[in-house]
Amino acid sequence: MNDNENHLNTSAVDLFSPADRFMSASKLYGRFHRWWLLLRRYWWLPALIFPAILGPMYLYTAVSGPVYESRARMWVTGKINVSEDWGYTEQLVDFLGTQAALLQSPAIQRLALARLTAESKPASKTSGAGGGNQLKLLLDRAKAHWHDLFASSGSTPDGKGPPPIPFSVTAEQGSKSSTLDLKATGSDPVATRKFLDCLMAAYLNFKMEARDHASAQAASSLNAAAAQLKGELAASRSELQSFEASNNVVFLQQQGSSAQSYLASLNRQLATLRTEQKLLDSLKPEQWVETDSVQGGGGGQAPGDEAAARQMLANVQQSQTALFQADQQMHLLMAKRDELSRYLRPAHPKIIQLDQEIAAQQEIVEVARDEAAKQLALRRQALAVQIRNLEAASKDWDAKAVEASGKMADYDQIRQKVQRLQAAYDKTFGLIQNIDVAQRVEQADVGILDPASAAKPTHRMLIHMAAATFLALALCFGLLYGIGLLQDNFASQAELAGHLAAPVVGQIPAIVIKSSKARSGIEGLEQQCFEFAEAFRNLRASLFFLNNGGSSPKSVVVASSVPGEGKSTVARYLAATLAKANARVLLIDGDMRRPGLHRHFGLPSAPGLAEVLDDEISLLDAVLSTGMENLTLLPAGQARRNPGDLVLSPVWAQLLAAAKAQFDYILVDTPPVAATDDAAVLAPQTDGVLFVVRALSTSARVARGAVDALRRRRAHVLGLIFNRAVSSPCERQYYETYARAYHWQPERNGAGGALTAGRSIASAKTASSGKSH
Repeated sequence: MNDNENHLNTSAVDLFSPADRFMSASKLYGRFHRWWLLLRRYWWLPALIFPAILGPMYLYTAVSGPVYESRARMWVTGKINVSEDWGYTEQLVDFLGTQAALLQSPAIQRLALARLTAESKPASKTSGAGGGNQLKLLLDRAKAHWHDLFASSGSTPDGKGPPPIPFSVTAEQGSKSSTLDLKATGSDPVATRKFLDCLMAAYLNFKMEARDHASAQAASSLNAAAAQLKGELAASRSELQSFEASNNVVFLQQQGSSAQSYLASLNRQLATLRTEQKLLDSLKPEQWVETDSVQGGGGGQAPGDEAAARQMLANVQQSQTALFQADQQMHLLMAKRDELSRYLRPAHPKIIQLDQEIAAQQEIVEVARDEAAKQLALRRQALAVQIRNLEAASKDWDAKAVEASGKMADYDQIRQKVQRLQAAYDKTFGLIQNIDVAQRVEQADVGILDPASAAKPTHRMLIHMAAATFLALALCFGLLYGIGLLQDNFASQAELAGHLAAPVVGQIPAIVIKSSKARSGIEGLEQQCFEFAEAFRNLRASLFFLNNGGSSPKSVVVASSVPGEGKSTVARYLAATLAKANARVLLIDGDMRRPGLHRHFGLPSAPGLAEVLDDEISLLDAVLSTGMENLTLLPAGQARRNPGDLVLSPVWAQLLAAAKAQFDYILVDTPPVAATDDAAVLAPQTDGVLFVVRALSTSARVARGAVDALRRRRAHVLGLIFNRAVSSPCERQYYETYARAYHWQPERNGAGGALTAGRSIASAKTASSGKSH
């Protein structure tokens, strides 16, 4: 046995190849087929859900009576812009949505209901007792319906909660327009129409009252603010008058200007003196005569100090001039001596005289230098005194300027406060006047475009039944979808081939098997429907050609995963079909735990396979004739020990060898693979296994586990048999489509009644028509 046949050969997938539309269509039809079968199996769910939902909805609609509908339209009106400064405005973001919410609010609807009641009272009083006023009758109906609603909701008009409104109102914004489409529904046509008119009137009154209320609140707030501003303005004016009475504002302004000018001159003098002081500190007596201070160092001083400064500068200048002249004379003598030294000796009388003169001039220079240094020191002291005096004067005048500036700042602050309060008061007073004008000329921003139309009856029954039908369909679909998610069985042959790694060699349709009066029951195969018999003929042909032209399997185990999948039925009908093909067939009942094949043939169950495996009797003594040509049965027998131990007996191999010598095919019906280990033990000793899977019953997990268990025992799984396959409009069996045209049955000759085999009804009709021609 080739082990590679037991494994799924997965072909390579080309991810870049285009999608196979035929495969997609097949999968789609497979899904539709599963849904059809699921609906066919759980048909009672819609049968329960639809009456449970549609019945109460129908009763509710029928009992609640007719409902009438009236329509109207409102629009955003144009306005004349009377005042651009102030006016009543509303939030323009989603303006129409806000107005629709107002129209649908319970507050506006209660106002409309009260308005409708107030308008109906005079009419009811003027009408006579026998007049039968129609409006009164309609209002009475509306009140009765109102009371019914109170009773149904469990509240009364005297209760704590607000009374319910017997009308339903919807307001929607018009498509691509500034209009509102209103719709009111109620049990009375006239009252519904009048209620819609009252609703629009109540809405407009409510908007007008809202504008008046907002204007009144704004006017009250502005009056209070104006009164407060008036009091603050009077207090500020009194403060300004008190300041002007206690201070000369003109003198303060002039004092501040003069103080600033004098401070500026003092600062310039201080800067000049400080510069001169720094210069005197850094110069030597010889360098003083070279500076510009000698020319005008005391400019810009006070008149009292100017004369002393000039006298001191003159003294300094004289001493510095004398020092400069003496030093210059000494340098001239030294230059003359140096010139004569080139021609005369040091002891020459002229040289000696010049030396004496130079020495005398040096003493004069030293005296002049001392005098100049003394004068410079005196000048420094005088500058320090002047600087201190100027600094003191600057501080005094600075304090006076700050005081004057502070008083002027206070004055300006009081004056600006008075001006600001006056401007605020004038603006507030103007707003109050604008509110009064706007209150008289304010226009409505929403008006009535179309009044309420005549109320017409609504198709409540159709709408409610359509909604109930949609709800029932959604509920049915949800339940069926949930059930489908929990099921893992097989609905079609394509699903079976896709989940189990084995080919599908046969498909048996789901039919009701007709009972046969024949003793064996197998002879009634031809009595079954055409598709059932043809399915087993197809299975027989598949068994003949399983090895692709080689020798076909002779000993085959028919197995399944769990009981109730039709394994025994498939085994006996397949054996009968093989026997019809003139093949010698041995059918072995290998289920020694729950034998059942002998009952279909009317034969005893013992002795049989159990006795043969115990080596009590031979195979020839145990086999029984079924009454059908070429078909022999080996019943299960009566096991005296555990069948799981019997199947391990070496006699089993001998039995198969002896049977192959006498029969063309050996079919073994075994217990379910998931229930016992008998099939997994027997299967490796045969040529292969035909695994039966029942449609809409066998679990994919259990079937996959059973096939894996067989392969782990080195059993050759020849293929799968899809039993009790159910057809649907999405996936019909070919046998059903062509059964009428290709169903074969024997024909009888007119007189003798002899059977003429080998022709179908269609061929016979064709032949007869040819003869007629």
